[in-house]
Amino acid sequence: MKTRKSNSYMKTGMYLLIGALAGGVLGAGAYMILSSWGQGFEGTAAQLYSGLQASILPVLAVLLVLSVLAGEITCRKMKEITVQLPEAEDEESDRLEYEEEKWGALSLNLNIISQVLCIIILSAGYSSNYLDSSEAARNGFLYACAVFVICMVYDSFWQIRYVKLIQLGHPEKTADPSSRNFQKKWLESCDEAEREVIYQSAYKAYAMMGKLVPVLLVVTMLANLFFNTGMLAVVMVAVIWLAVTMTYTCSCVTLKEEKALMK
Repeated sequence: MKTRKSNSYMKTGMYLLIGALAGGVLGAGAYMILSSWGQGFEGTAAQLYSGLQASILPVLAVLLVLSVLAGEITCRKMKEITVQLPEAEDEESDRLEYEEEKWGALSLNLNIISQVLCIIILSAGYSSNYLDSSEAARNGFLYACAVFVICMVYDSFWQIRYVKLIQLGHPEKTADPSSRNFQKKWLESCDEAEREVIYQSAYKAYAMMGKLVPVLLVVTMLANLFFNTGMLAVVMVAVIWLAVTMTYTCSCVTLKEEKALMK
């Protein structure tokens, strides 16, 4: 047991040492590169940013069209699957549930990608320098905001349609997608096998966030160091890390407390 504990400390120490050395090498390399070609990078980045600002409206319009196409295609495919589920036999039901899960995951991913891209693209225009540059810039940004709102409304309503399609194949799931308790009610309507999938997937997402957030924190700190991006990004990532960790630990304590009180 003592040897195992010593090995754990030694492995952790080695990982920290390797990480520190790798960070030092990357930092020194980035400093030398930026010292030599920093102005060129800044000029290229400024040109790309200006080009994105000038293209906010057409890019959002294209994204809206693609979002609608993807949403309607996936909804049609989901409906073809869910209408067959109530009367399907065991083996056929398993196959259809897999297809439902696969297409549901794809459609949800596309929906979230659409929303994230809309926010990123529109945020390029959130600059007083850009909005004050000309009347055309302000008018174009207003039109872009209108397209943004349309896209977000479509994506939000699409999620309700997605839930309704799932309920079409699973009549026992009656949770209202507009309710604040939707997640709780939906989980209560799931059977043990479905809950097991949800629990395992949720823990995998938590474990992934535990690895991803520290990396993002380092990236935002380096970006602030070399590109003067500001402290806000660092603070926001740190808050997300705290929120995820504290939500998990507090939930564990609450569940243990409930279990102890039931005895």
